[in-house]
Amino acid sequence: MSVCWHCAACQRFVRVCELTAEGRGWGGFAANLSLTTTASRRRRRRERWEVFCSVVGSEAETKWSVWRRDGKKERDRAMEAWIIFRASTILFKHPAPQLGGFFNGNSFKHAASYEMHQSKIAFIQCSASLLSTTSKAIRLFQPVDGAPSSILAHPVPHQPPPVLAMLVPPPTPLLSRVVVFGFLVFGAFVYFPEKLSGVRSHVFGLTVTATPENIFYVDESTIIFPAGCNVVVADVDQGSQKFIPATEKAEAISALTVSPDRHIFAVAERAARPSLVIYDLHSFRKRRTLPPCPESQGVAKEFTSMAFSADGRYLAAQLGSPELILHYYSWEKGRLLATFNFSSIATALSGPAMQSSVPPPSQSVVNKSIGPAAVAASGDILQIAICPNDSCQISVLADTSFRVFRYSEGFIKLSFERKGMPKEFTCHCWMFNDRIAVGTSDGRILVCTMGEVLQELRFGPAGTFTAVSFMIHMSRGLIVSSKSGHVEVMERFLETEAKVERLKLLWRMATPDEGSPIRSMAISGSEGSLLVCLENYQLLKMALAWSEIMKGEDIKFEPLFHPSHHSAITGLDVCCRKPLLATCGTDRSVRIWNYHTRICELCKIFPEEPFSVSLHPSGLYILVGFSDKLRLFNVLIDDFRLFKEIGIRSCRECSFSNGGHIFAAAYGNTIQIYSTWTFDNIGNLKGHNGKVKSIHWTPDDSVLISSGADGAVYTWLVRDFKRESEHILKSCSYTSAVCTPDGKLVYAVGSDKLMKEISESTVTHQVESNVTLTQLAISNSGRMMFAGTLTGQVRSIKYPFSGNSEDYQEHQAHSAAVTKFKISYDDQYLFSVADDGCLFMYKIADKDDRSIKRDRGSKRNQGSEFADEILITKSDLEEKTVLMSELQRSLEELKLEHEYQLRLKDMNFNEKLKEITEKYSQEIEALKISTSVLRTEKDKEEVRHEEELQALKSRQMNELHDVEAKYNQNLMEEYEKFQALQQNAVQKQESWQKQMRDYDSETQRQLSDTQAEAEARLNQKASEAAKLQAEMQQQLEEFEEMTRQNDDDIDSEVTLVQNRYEKRVRVEREEGARLKGENGLMRKKFNSLNKDIEDNKAEILRAKEDEKRLRAVIASLEKEIASFKKEMAERDEMIQDKERRVYDLKKKNQELEKFKFVLDYRIKELKQQDINIELEILSKQKALFESEINSLNESLETAKQEYNKEHRKYQDYTHYSKAFRTDLHDAIQYIQEPPILKKHAEQLSRKYRIGSADSVTSGMEPEVKWEYLRQQDMLKEQIFELRAKVENGANKFRADNIRSMMDNQGLIGYGAALVIS
Repeated sequence: MSVCWHCAACQRFVRVCELTAEGRGWGGFAANLSLTTTASRRRRRRERWEVFCSVVGSEAETKWSVWRRDGKKERDRAMEAWIIFRASTILFKHPAPQLGGFFNGNSFKHAASYEMHQSKIAFIQCSASLLSTTSKAIRLFQPVDGAPSSILAHPVPHQPPPVLAMLVPPPTPLLSRVVVFGFLVFGAFVYFPEKLSGVRSHVFGLTVTATPENIFYVDESTIIFPAGCNVVVADVDQGSQKFIPATEKAEAISALTVSPDRHIFAVAERAARPSLVIYDLHSFRKRRTLPPCPESQGVAKEFTSMAFSADGRYLAAQLGSPELILHYYSWEKGRLLATFNFSSIATALSGPAMQSSVPPPSQSVVNKSIGPAAVAASGDILQIAICPNDSCQISVLADTSFRVFRYSEGFIKLSFERKGMPKEFTCHCWMFNDRIAVGTSDGRILVCTMGEVLQELRFGPAGTFTAVSFMIHMSRGLIVSSKSGHVEVMERFLETEAKVERLKLLWRMATPDEGSPIRSMAISGSEGSLLVCLENYQLLKMALAWSEIMKGEDIKFEPLFHPSHHSAITGLDVCCRKPLLATCGTDRSVRIWNYHTRICELCKIFPEEPFSVSLHPSGLYILVGFSDKLRLFNVLIDDFRLFKEIGIRSCRECSFSNGGHIFAAAYGNTIQIYSTWTFDNIGNLKGHNGKVKSIHWTPDDSVLISSGADGAVYTWLVRDFKRESEHILKSCSYTSAVCTPDGKLVYAVGSDKLMKEISESTVTHQVESNVTLTQLAISNSGRMMFAGTLTGQVRSIKYPFSGNSEDYQEHQAHSAAVTKFKISYDDQYLFSVADDGCLFMYKIADKDDRSIKRDRGSKRNQGSEFADEILITKSDLEEKTVLMSELQRSLEELKLEHEYQLRLKDMNFNEKLKEITEKYSQEIEALKISTSVLRTEKDKEEVRHEEELQALKSRQMNELHDVEAKYNQNLMEEYEKFQALQQNAVQKQESWQKQMRDYDSETQRQLSDTQAEAEARLNQKASEAAKLQAEMQQQLEEFEEMTRQNDDDIDSEVTLVQNRYEKRVRVEREEGARLKGENGLMRKKFNSLNKDIEDNKAEILRAKEDEKRLRAVIASLEKEIASFKKEMAERDEMIQDKERRVYDLKKKNQELEKFKFVLDYRIKELKQQDINIELEILSKQKALFESEINSLNESLETAKQEYNKEHRKYQDYTHYSKAFRTDLHDAIQYIQEPPILKKHAEQLSRKYRIGSADSVTSGMEPEVKWEYLRQQDMLKEQIFELRAKVENGANKFRADNIRSMMDNQGLIGYGAALVIS
């Protein structure tokens, strides 16, 4: 294979390509040069490197001298990346931002992938198609009948490099990647399409977990918490965040915990099969995934609580309701050590069944009796913990009890239990000396050890009963929080009388938002700071300055982050002129966020829930939709100031145009267009039959795209207020629709799991997704597309639209459905909100982490500098001016006072300095005198010490000489003793050897005597055995003769019995044929009953549909009446205000009122007639249904009687068969005794004789009997199901009939009231 070169700029590389061993072109040269590892190829690689150096210059030799000092692997990678980088630079005078690789062989294969100068380089091998570039387009050719045929072409935006050609593979996935707008093909390298993705940059908010513990300290400035489907590691000082996403199958994060040594953390993922994932806290690498025990039935979807041991080697996890299984893991080995099933706790306390273990490495023993009663006996498990001093002790807190377990020898055993009232216990933690502190709902704190309460404390002032919400242990004592928003620090002390450590209250403090319950707390490793999480997700931080606490000084909480939404977010919009975005949620708040500084600039809580929000492009105004009206607010520096109210109720979609001069608001199924400056309704867009779900403007504000729950997607011309195109699919409820900047292509997603590309009212492409897509967003440049899913994922979809369902990147973001999507106007950030209350901000980049740059000439990029102006009222400005002048005057006065005080202090300090100088000079003289005295005394002591030292040395030498002489004498005496003992040992050795020789001779003599005696005895036994053998042979012959005679007798008896039972079988077969015929008749009856039931169901469904239709009519009439009443009230108010101005029109108004009264009376009469007609129809239908029900009840009674008769007969047959089997089993045991067996057979024949009324099935063949019983059981089950269905249908019909009668009575009463009024 050879590469086709078509440009003069590439001719200098032809020499390199020709010199490659296999002729693979430049790509093959690069691969062989950098990837060959065998010794036989290293020489050739060096030769090719020299050739390359001759082409690219001396720079290669410099690089080689540097790379030789590195390791082989690093050298090969660096060589490979640099070769490709230099090649692209020489070819096209610029480095290639995205390179493909050489193409050769028959497969698409990645050989390597490295980075160099922000470039991803991938070597690929493939063949069979030809790709070429021209000055206007990229074309793909494929051989057809021996000639190249162009199968794909795409225009390019710029003049490409000199025309090149290369071989590419035929598969469709690669073609979709090669032929993409704006990317070029050159030489042996291909630009892959730009793959745009979103990198999580920041998140506002956190997610609630099953347990209160959802925030932890990593170090003094870093915390970790869950947000959506991610674990966030946030640096508080720098404001940065790192994200650890959950696995693909995870629906949410149910629990989070960090090991005490802060080296690892565990994440509990909620899924169809829940799991525990262990991560390294420093590298964020996944260490282990732990599944639940095999005995888990899959009913529980999450782990509700987790705890690490003090050394971080063991993990305890509690599976949620209703299974309630406690797991104990050795996570480093990935082994489940033991489990305990709380669903069987009622029986566990009375026997050994309360313990469970895992004897084999992969199996566990769990009691499988799971039921509501057992779960109620155990209570809702709130929290688990492991003793810090003993990893085998596990504490489990439920709302009704508190238990401590111990793991021992593969079992989890209950150590002690303390029961309480329902909902009594709230939290607990381990303390010093293996003590446990337990908090209660009435404010008590119980300090226990092994079931004994050592101390009981009361939270809060005397007489208050505030529930304890959370407790955390520290070295000094205990920190306790309450649901009233207070925190207490309790210090440990030693009670002198009892010699026991106890707790006492040291300090109490309230949070700034007093009354907001505290959810959880976290303390840093140095115990220098405390973190508090409130129920509204606000995080507060407090420095634990113990010196100030001991002094009783006031310490305040400071917000750690700006407060975020604590419930579902329903609205989102981005500003054009400022880095602002607005959100609203079900927590009744509207918030303004700055996504550059990442703070919440403005937050306001309203008395009612806002439904939608839209920011003006200037950032100075905001639209908020409420249940009663749509309100326009001025965005001030610190508040929202109401400016205008518009009478649009329950506006769930509103949006300013890109120019800001008009805005659109959805009112039910109508879109109303208003002027931003005059607030006039300049037009209405009508066409939807359901609620409008999304509104999207084109960049020039000429076209508006709307989608609705009725399955319609409309394109509106705003200037004419007319529809330009439409797409309607009633089976789908669309939730989002967007369009390209030119407005020619519309993309929509809805409930049918399809993403559609619509052009001129026609679906040109559609891609099916595995989940429902809820939101879409296209960038303002038209180069990117993103989608949000019902399960919370964010997808980066390849754009332009390829139609491939797998062509996207998915990011784990939210734990609930994505509700809104927005992209910033500079295409740098993507924002998503969901029902989990989190706001995610993504940095948009390509696959090489490079930010997307906008064209400088773009209209939207002109003036991209953000504005910094703000709104402020005149009164506020005047107040601030007056305040500044007063502060300036106060500052001048303070300066004068400060200077005067400084002069006074200088004078005082000079006087004190003079006095201190004189005092110190006197003290120095006195110290000099005392120093000289001490020096003389020191000299005297030194002389005395020397004399004593000399005397001590002489005495020591004398004693040493005496001791040496003494020990020499002792040594000589000991040597003499050793010589004597050695001689004695030699004598004893000789006597022992003599005794051994005598013992051997005696043993040999005894052995020969024993052998002779044994041979005589053996001969005697052999003669006896021969005699016994002859007797055994004689007895065997007698036994064979008896056996033959018995066989003859048994054969004759068996023949008689066989003839007798064959007659009985023939009779039973005839009876079986008769029963089969009866069974066929019963089956026909059963089929007829099924058909009647199906007809009854169809009639019931039709009645329900009629009822639904009537209810819808009634609801619409009630809504119209309410709206009419409200409009009449408003008009009455206007009439009263303008009564003096319209006095001359009163007479005409009176005539109109009379005419109106007459018309109202006629309208009421007509309505009454319509209601009476509908009531007559319903009464007729009721009578018809009652007659049908009576007939069904009669047929049901007949079926019941037949069923009871057959059931009694079946019971008799069953009893008779069991008795016969029992007697037959008793007779079979005498099979070796023919006379007794014959007697029992005759008794069976007399007892179960043929023709007995009670032995209908006793003589059947086994196959006939089994078929008969099976048919009877099936018939019984079908009759029971039929009866249940008929009863359920009758009950439902009766309930629906009663409900319809009540609704009709209400309508009649309401109509009568209208007539009377």
